[in-house]
Amino acid sequence: MVPTAAVIDDSSISRLIIKAALTKAGCRVVAEAASGDRVLELYEQHRPTLMTLDIILPQLDGVTAATQLLRKHPEATVVMCSSLTARDKVLACRDAGVSHFILKPFTPDKVASVVKSVLERVGASAAAGKAP
Repeated sequence: MVPTAAVIDDSSISRLIIKAALTKAGCRVVAEAASGDRVLELYEQHRPTLMTLDIILPQLDGVTAATQLLRKHPEATVVMCSSLTARDKVLACRDAGVSHFILKPFTPDKVASVVKSVLERVGASAAAGKAP
């Protein structure tokens, strides 16, 4: 089965780069949005294998969106893609259960590499019957 992804970023250019990298990593992008308030809705509608989120988003920031998503759906896999490196935000992402943090600016190759690694971990966890 082809892994699926949702991309949440307020920058259309970042979404294009991330979508291209996800495709390169073997994912099919099934949803995208520019605001954090769409995260839960999109996850529940599409159940993507992974979601990429920016931290700074309109309506609802990425950390809050990831926290809400992972509380309700601990099986979800979230990768943050952000230029924000404030220690408290990075730690909040980790504490929420985010799988990885990719620092902007990034290359499509970097995103593809991280996504492949995360998908391998998720696949191995699912095969073992455990949550990622």
